[in-house]
Amino acid sequence: MSLDSDNPDDGGPSGLLPVGSQGPEAERDLLVVIRLSNRQMGTNEERDEIALMTEQLAAAVQEAGLGEYDGDEHGGGECILFFCGPDEMALIGFLRPLLQRTPFGRGAHFVRLVEAHDGEMTREKVPV
Repeated sequence: MSLDSDNPDDGGPSGLLPVGSQGPEAERDLLVVIRLSNRQMGTNEERDEIALMTEQLAAAVQEAGLGEYDGDEHGGGECILFFCGPDEMALIGFLRPLLQRTPFGRGAHFVRLVEAHDGEMTREKVPV
């Protein structure tokens, strides 16, 4: 998925739903962007390791009641993990220490959509 997509069918730019876009109980999207070892889709071993890590992260997020894992995408030297939940900052706080314990945490970042001072929606990168 390109972070520059403007498809309205997938929740707006990049498929992210903005903070506060659907009321206080709305699910908020959070991306985890992981840098891969090459400019394509990473190695087979890397993809397998990410798949295993993702299963563990998804189970932990679900068990903690913070949201859910909603898929991934590989390409362009990145793997993007899609999570959603009612509080993306709680998701970040929960996922950060888990990701920091993995080799994929280095260079990774979160992406969330927030309202800027001028009222426009903007992507905010948050380091892992």
